[in-house]
Amino acid sequence: MNGVASPTALAPDVPARSPLSIERFLTAWVEAVNDYLERQFREIIQQKPSADKLSQYKLECKWLLRSALKLDGMVKDPEYPASHFGPEIAGKLLQLRESWESLNNPMSEAEAEAILQKVFPDEPRAGSVA
Repeated sequence: MNGVASPTALAPDVPARSPLSIERFLTAWVEAVNDYLERQFREIIQQKPSADKLSQYKLECKWLLRSALKLDGMVKDPEYPASHFGPEIAGKLLQLRESWESLNNPMSEAEAEAILQKVFPDEPRAGSVA
């Protein structure tokens, strides 16, 4: 027998660090959400997307949002081994909710113009006389 103790050799009342697999999973999930949000900005917000591309983003957002809701509940469990991910997952959940709202209830040109006028009242607009 070798001298290396196995992780299961800990006494049941001794709290173990987060299992590496959970840390890696949550880190990969956060990276996947960040990737989605970056792509959404480039391909949906900065461009005029096709109906097919918009549909793909809605589907992806729906499943990322569902996973965020489940993960948010899990990390709030006081015994969850990687509860330190809680604030980050809660933040991603908010971002995904905003993404869902923007994909399913986009702002009209008039609403966008009204917000820009309110926030930047002295700035000329594209297409307006400066």
